[in-house]
Amino acid sequence: MAPPAPMQHKVRLPENEEVARALHEKRLAMREQPAGFKEHLDRTFGKAYRNVCASTEPIRTLKEFSKIKGVGPWLIRCMKGFFAESSQDLSPTKCNVAGENGKKPRGPKRCVPKKKTAASGSPGNEAPANLNCQNAQSLPPFLGTFELQSSGKTGSPEFNMLDKDPVLVDHSILAMPPRQSNEEFLEAYEVVLILDDRENFGSRSRKVASKKVADNISSQFNISVEVKRLPVGDGIWIARHRKLLTEYVLDFIVERKNVADLASSIRDNRYKDQKSRLQNCGLRKLIYLVEGDPNTSNGSVASIKTACFTTEIFEGFDVLRTSGYTDTQRTYGYLTQSIVDYYSTNFSLAKSARICPTYDEFEGKCRDLQKKTVSQIFALQLMQVPQVTEKVALAVVEFYPTLFSLARAYSMLEGDTRAQEEMLKNKSKVINAGASRNIFKLVWGDGCNLQA
Repeated sequence: MAPPAPMQHKVRLPENEEVARALHEKRLAMREQPAGFKEHLDRTFGKAYRNVCASTEPIRTLKEFSKIKGVGPWLIRCMKGFFAESSQDLSPTKCNVAGENGKKPRGPKRCVPKKKTAASGSPGNEAPANLNCQNAQSLPPFLGTFELQSSGKTGSPEFNMLDKDPVLVDHSILAMPPRQSNEEFLEAYEVVLILDDRENFGSRSRKVASKKVADNISSQFNISVEVKRLPVGDGIWIARHRKLLTEYVLDFIVERKNVADLASSIRDNRYKDQKSRLQNCGLRKLIYLVEGDPNTSNGSVASIKTACFTTEIFEGFDVLRTSGYTDTQRTYGYLTQSIVDYYSTNFSLAKSARICPTYDEFEGKCRDLQKKTVSQIFALQLMQVPQVTEKVALAVVEFYPTLFSLARAYSMLEGDTRAQEEMLKNKSKVINAGASRNIFKLVWGDGCNLQA
């Protein structure tokens, strides 16, 4: 394929002409390399160049360059030499005080669900949606990019981080396996996808065991997939040292739910407990994979969509949707390829990043999470009461950590039923009148006629 014509764009700010010229010359130089120039990298250069030309802000430092749309860690490394002499940030300080320059300070941007995530609609038949691994409002001012995405074609082997708009992520929050000097990631480690051996794929009438799915993923994507009992989650990735055979758990974990299981776990509050264990397992990138179309779930459509929305927007998970278990297989394969690419690209940061836990350390931490206190068990029991949400249950156990202490408090008001019914409501604004009354009836009353 013939290379595209040289770019000729007018630079909006004269201060950015040198940056644009350097970026353009770098692109032309890389095209001349004997090994050639991959098409997606050429597109990346083109997009960054256009956005540099269109920028209304001066680009004087590498930090300012990293904020340009389309600029990721690879381009930052390419242009590091150009900004070497201007490493200090010379940008004028922006004032956020109301009234200055006649402008009011902007509030936080409204958070909108990402396209093709579970919160935004029903799944299609194409390859898996983008996995943007950090919410926009919590982004640090710098630095690389991390986006797992498909090429947009079902079954396509391409799943490259640089194909679409990047999302800024602080590299320091991702753990890395130990690195010896100057060794490459794939020279030292083999990445293995681990699936939980209790997982069943497919429909209820035609279940497919994890081992069969593992074999399918392995043969289709030429990656290592194993099946074993996981202490938490349905899938993790390990980096196994090729010589020492030590296994390090990479910073990603998947919880997979088909829509029927998700609806059931919402009704009995299991899904909150499962998400809590994922959030406390020590891994940073939490992926919630929803399999199937929520619109086909009788009577649970609203609750499933709400659960997916809150899981992604408020709890920091990355929610992915698949149309069925075959699509889920492809998603696991694409994710594995992108995780390998990410660690291969950023392995040089290993010495400045957190160290991945070994599998034994990870298993031990998760085992400790399963040891529940009396208060935690009491909170789970309270959550079975109508109108008692997780927040309400936690508010109750903050005042009364055990059933005995709550019963004793009711006994102090013996004879005043109304005071007993309103006791918890008066303790906390989180506890509404219905929840307060239902808990009283369960603990001190006859337990009947609980109002939903």
